[in-house]
Order: sequence, then structure tokens, then C-alpha cells
Amino acid sequence: MKHRIQLLPEKLCNQIAAGEVVERPSSVVKELVENSLDAGATEVRVEVEKGGRSLIRIVDNGCGMGREDAFLSLERHATSKIRTDEDLFAIRTLGFRGEALPSIAAVSRLTLRTREKGSLEGVEIYLEGGTVRRADAIGMPCGTTIEVRNLFFNLPARRKFLRREETELGHIGDVVTKMALARPDVQFKLSHNGRSLLDVYRHDSLRERTLALLGRTLASDLVVVERGEGDLKVTGLVSQPSSTRSTTSAMFSFVNGRYVRDRVIQHAILDGYRNLLFKGRYPVVVLFIELDPQLVDVNVHPTKHEVRFREQSLVHDFIAGSVRDALRPAAWLKDEAPPGPHQDASAPRAEVPRSMSAPWSPMSLPSVPPPAPRFEAREAADPFGSPSAPPLSLPEQKVSSETSAGFFSSLTLIGQFGQSYLLCQDGEDLLLIDQHAAHERIGFERLKEQLRRGNIERQALLFPDVLEFDFRQAAQVQEHVNDLYRLGFEVEPFGGNSFVLKAVPQLLHKADPVALLRDVAGELAQIGQSGKLEEALDQVLILMACHTMVRANQKLSLLQMQALLNEMDTVDFKGHCPHGRPVMQRLSRGEIEKMFKRT
Repeated sequence: MKHRIQLLPEKLCNQIAAGEVVERPSSVVKELVENSLDAGATEVRVEVEKGGRSLIRIVDNGCGMGREDAFLSLERHATSKIRTDEDLFAIRTLGFRGEALPSIAAVSRLTLRTREKGSLEGVEIYLEGGTVRRADAIGMPCGTTIEVRNLFFNLPARRKFLRREETELGHIGDVVTKMALARPDVQFKLSHNGRSLLDVYRHDSLRERTLALLGRTLASDLVVVERGEGDLKVTGLVSQPSSTRSTTSAMFSFVNGRYVRDRVIQHAILDGYRNLLFKGRYPVVVLFIELDPQLVDVNVHPTKHEVRFREQSLVHDFIAGSVRDALRPAAWLKDEAPPGPHQDASAPRAEVPRSMSAPWSPMSLPSVPPPAPRFEAREAADPFGSPSAPPLSLPEQKVSSETSAGFFSSLTLIGQFGQSYLLCQDGEDLLLIDQHAAHERIGFERLKEQLRRGNIERQALLFPDVLEFDFRQAAQVQEHVNDLYRLGFEVEPFGGNSFVLKAVPQLLHKADPVALLRDVAGELAQIGQSGKLEEALDQVLILMACHTMVRANQKLSLLQMQALLNEMDTVDFKGHCPHGRPVMQRLSRGEIEKMFKRT
């Protein structure tokens, strides 16, 4: 009787494996460059022709291989990276499964040249479709060179799926950029059809490498992220909210040195930017997450682009908090501003209240008499003698003789432009401050602080809703019942995968709480963490802050303007309003003189 189940030939197995590992020319570059880095290379050269269809050549100065190791490296699942099953859960290298070389060789004409240190000669092995055609001894420097020609020559159906030359080259450039960002200590070169496209020497810092690859214009926009607790560490660079892109293509995340495209990490990064970006805009990020290899599984996808964390929620919160802390001070603010040309550093300044124990009214601005030396003219706010705007009601503040270290309170106030913008002087620069955006950020941060300190009021539903979830979502809702209650949702199990919703946050009474709770459950199931509730509450607070703040086209007295500046020094994320709009714009003296054609 003929067997229905048969073993596949080795050649076909290699072609199937190649279909998982080798998607396009950039996949070949990724796998081979990873091998070069694992071999300890400090110089990696990538040469391609016709977008990688005709030729891909990787040259490195790594440790190289002897003759026997060179032949073994072309066998499936032959690797120097792991020995036991315990090693599989403590991966510290980029490649480890031994699939790359045999898979690539199965669908191309591959030439391997390599020599290890201390050997008098190297070895050259030529393969066609995975079959060794010849092997010779050659002379060459220590290291490895791999040439991949005519990719998918024996799989015309796969070759038809390759895109235009420019498209494939773009993917290759993206891969090399990611590798170069991950390893500033390694020199990378990329050329296409003999023309150099990228050449970065070894750099001493991540900032230098990032500017070399992503552009020098980011120099003043990048903020350092550095935080570590126990086995978890996050380092890197993130852009200020004012420097964004229309896609996520400039967001680079690395786990233990490996580039990953992970939704948990991306969600955490964007959570760190919440209420700081315009909708549809994304930051520039180069972020490195380091943790014990036993706490992350990198073997969940053939291309190793995805990972799985043992404690997703913990990693998510740690990344989001690290990004948030790095962005808390605006890059253009100084802890202590130097006195301007019309500013007396020894003059008394208003003491900024930092205690949040007293209730705060969104419409309130402190009415505090400013020190005399702070203004160019005491009547500048109303030169024509018209009545000024009545001061907004607020409790009086004490005047301290100590110098305030706040950036905004140290500015020289000139006046108001268009009843919408405050004009200030900072040294040689002219500053324009959007009064509505500034006060909106103050109100939003105050309301959030009150929300954190107090209990969220709940509104009981007259007719409780019974919600049904799938098994995974139900398990997540059950696990986070206490968190939901803290945020104002009263949810109780109702048997099986059903829950009864008895109360919702008072602030969200106009929203659809049922739909929101379903979104939260779905996000908990995918990410292990949800920001949907916080986002919904933030939107309500933003609306409250926006409609109760100082508006544009509203005349302010000098007292009110100075009070607004003082208040700005008491809140976080003062560089942008909660909608993501900038609070301040700066014009240097040079820019102003250029407008008037002065030399």
C-alpha cells in the first residue's frame, strides 16, 4: 500500500525555509549583516546591484571560519550560538537558528569566502540552488565575504513578486540604517551599482550616529532617555513633540541590541507622548530596551522582528514612563535664565506656589504685583488710557525676595500682541507666547493632578448593561477589575464570559461607556495594558481646560500676563498645549536683523 505521508526532499525543505526567512533582497542583507556583527566585525560593507536582484555582497572583517566550519555553516540548523535547550531562552546574539545561509543558498547562486585568524589560507565555496559546485583554497584577508547572485533564479514565481529596483533598494537602505543605529561602534558602507549611498564611520555616541543617519537638523530636537531598574533598562533618544513625522518610519526600537517591530513597545512610546502630539503625527525615536534574555522570547517569528515579553504590562509601563520623564522638561527651557539686558537679577520676584493642597479654579490667575524693574514701561499695557481688563479673581500670593529659578517668570515681559500673544525678551531673543495654549496646559495639568489626588465620581446606571466578551478578553477584564474600579467603572462577573456594568465615570456620562469598555478589553488582550480609559478621561479634561481658560483675543493686564508666566513654571510639559500645539516661538536677534537687511 502506498503511503500518503512522505518525507520532503532536502532541497524542497530548504526552499520552504527560504520562503519564511528570505522575503526579498533586504531580508538577505539583514540575515548576513547580523552574522557579520555576531562574528565581531567592526567594518561591514554592503554592495548591491539592481536593487539586490543581480548581486548582494556582504564583506566584513569578523573572526571568519575555517574550512570545516565553512561547510558546516551551509547545513540547516548548524550554528555556533546555542548548544542546549536552556540556551534557547537566553539568546544574546542576533542569529542563532542556523537557517540563514542554507535558506539563502537554496534560492540563489551563492559564493562564500572566509578565512579565520591564524590560518594561512581561506576557503571559497560556490553553490547553485543549495548544491555545492566547487570548493577551493584562496588567499584573502581575515573575515568573510558572501556574494548572493540571481536571487530566486530557480523560483520564477517568487521573483515576479519583487518590486521595482528603487523600492527594493529603499528596503535595503532601511535595514542597513537600523543595523547602523544599533551599533555605533561599527563602520557601515552601502553602495548601489558602484555608487556610494551610505558611509558612516565608527562613532563614540548614539547621538552622533543618529544625526549622521537621520539628519543634522535633529540636533537640537533630540532628548536623552536613560532609566534603569533592576534587570530592565531603557536608553536612547526621542524627539521633542515639535519634531514629528507623518508615519512611524522614524521610530526605531531595539531589544537587547536587536531591531524589533513590536506593538507593545510602539504603544508604550506613543503613550509616553500622550497629549503632546497632533493627531496623525509620530515622533523620531531611537530606543534601546535591555533586559534579562530569559524575560523575553525572540524566537516567535522566522524573521525575528517580533518578540514576546514575559511581563508585557511591566515593560510597557516602564518604557512609557521613561519617555514621559525625558519629555517633562521642554528642551528650550533653562533651569535658570541669565538676566536680560533690561533685567535686574537681584530684583524681587513673585514666589511661585507649588503646593496643590488648595482647590484650584480653571478661570483663576494669580493677581500679583510685579517687581518694578521687570517691565520696559509700567503703562505699556494700555498706552491710550483705555480701561484694562479686570483682573481674574484669585487668592493673593506672597512676594519673595528670593530669585525664582523658573524660565517663564525670569523673562522680561514687553506686552501683549493682538490680544492673543505675550511678547517677552530672553537675552537677545524675542519670544511669542500663545496665552490660550499656555493657560490651557496649566488648567489641564491642574485638573489631572486633582483627578489623581481625589476619587473619580461614579454615576450608577439606571439599567445596568450585560457585556459578553471572548475568552481572552474576559480573562483580562477579570484580572483588571480593580483597575477599572479605580478609574470609575464598576464591573462585576455575571457568569461565563459575561460581566455586568453597574456604574461609569461621571466625567464620561456623555460618551458610550459600553463601547469604551469593549475597546479597553480588546487592548488589554493585545497589549496587556490599556490607555483607553486615561485617554477618554484626558479628552474630557482637555475640553474642560479649553473652555475655561484665557482665550485668544482677550486683553490681559500686565499683572495677569506676569501671573500667567509665573504659573507656567509650576506645571510639566509646558512646551505644548494638550492638543499638541506649541506654546512658544523664539526669534533670535540675528533673524530679526536679517528681516531688516541689517548686517
